[in-house]
Amino acid sequence: MNKRINIYLNVIIIFSLLIFPSLSNATSTREKQTITVEEIKNSATDFLYSTLPWEKEQLEIDIYYQGGKIEIPSGEKLLVYKKHGGSRNIGRIPITLEIKVDGIFQKRIGVNTRVMVSQKVVKTTRQIKRGEIFTTDNIHLETIKTERFLGNTIKSLEDALGYEAVNYLQNGRSLLRRSMKKPALGSKGEKIMILAEKNGLKITTPGILKEDGYKNAMVQVLNIESKKIIYGRLVDANTVKVSF
Repeated sequence: MNKRINIYLNVIIIFSLLIFPSLSNATSTREKQTITVEEIKNSATDFLYSTLPWEKEQLEIDIYYQGGKIEIPSGEKLLVYKKHGGSRNIGRIPITLEIKVDGIFQKRIGVNTRVMVSQKVVKTTRQIKRGEIFTTDNIHLETIKTERFLGNTIKSLEDALGYEAVNYLQNGRSLLRRSMKKPALGSKGEKIMILAEKNGLKITTPGILKEDGYKNAMVQVLNIESKKIIYGRLVDANTVKVSF
């Protein structure tokens, strides 16, 4: 009896394999899924777009991944990227990719990236002498692509126009904050009028500036009559206002 049952079961198994020859292969195929190289690069790029403090239109991102496609078990796939390199947001930025399926860690790989950023900078359009004032005739705004953060570079014409060159600058030079200063409203050694006001009473006396002065800044001035050094506020090119 048992022999007859075994024969019967074997027949059913053979019949099933003949009718459904691809059943075992289909099951095996569903057990794996593939992450392509293109998917890794695209997802890494999207990660950087979402985390970097730049507008997407400013960025040019290159992804360097040397590995091939990755096979993982079937299930809900999750790609988790992490950025390294501290607070670096430009240039060479290393990142890692952690792959999870149904919440279970599968693999971790390293990915190298290079981030270029388009930034506006103010550049000279000709040679600039020391002491020359910046105008629209000698500087202009230019957009450059770089992998360096230009923290000390002037990025708008409004921040440079009317300022004075601290030193000689070549044509095409990016303008740095240390390359310029406010022009002095009054220069050391110039004669000035010292003005004192109180309760409608005005007193004036001649003086000499003992240092370069800037508008509304405190300066040392020599009272010519008393021969004393006093401090006052430079209100215009001809007047220092003092309190009494």
